[in-house]
Amino acid sequence: MDWGDIGRRVAKSAPLIGGLLGGPAGGAVGGIIASVLGTEAKPDQVAAALSTDPAALAKVIEVEAQQRIELTRMTLEAQTAQFGQQHETIRAELASENIWKSGWRPFFGWCVALVWLLMGTGIVYITVFQPSEAKDIMEGIASLTGLFGIALAVLGVNIQQRSQDKRRLLGQPDDSVIGRLASGFSGANSL
Repeated sequence: MDWGDIGRRVAKSAPLIGGLLGGPAGGAVGGIIASVLGTEAKPDQVAAALSTDPAALAKVIEVEAQQRIELTRMTLEAQTAQFGQQHETIRAELASENIWKSGWRPFFGWCVALVWLLMGTGIVYITVFQPSEAKDIMEGIASLTGLFGIALAVLGVNIQQRSQDKRRLLGQPDDSVIGRLASGFSGANSL
């Protein structure tokens, strides 16, 4: 058992605490919960207290209500740190001279395009030259619809991310929802 398990257990009643227990601040928040419940700051002991003491969950809910501002700040800091790590990874990928690090998004796009081209060519060929087999081929392709949907969704995200990466390299603002949120957090931190 770890703090994430405790977080999932209390998340319905105390969502801020539940979310923080599952993240990087889990140990610190777990320590707060443990002190309120009168246990050591160990997930197993906190879980036992939550299982045996009917008032334990109410104490956790009360802590969340009393500490809402601080817990919200901790949640925002954890999310900001996560966004920062993602941006560092993207910057490292863009700065890399290795084509397999910086070029995997375009490579994936070309692979999807190639598969679609070959599949379309095959459909035309079968329809024209072997029409008796066309029904079976179309049923096979129809069964791959979910797989194509996933590939196209990934490709769409990749294309959007690649465009944002290029804008960042040119020093233009990130106009995506996440970019606007991140700039809002950084602006709030500078106050």
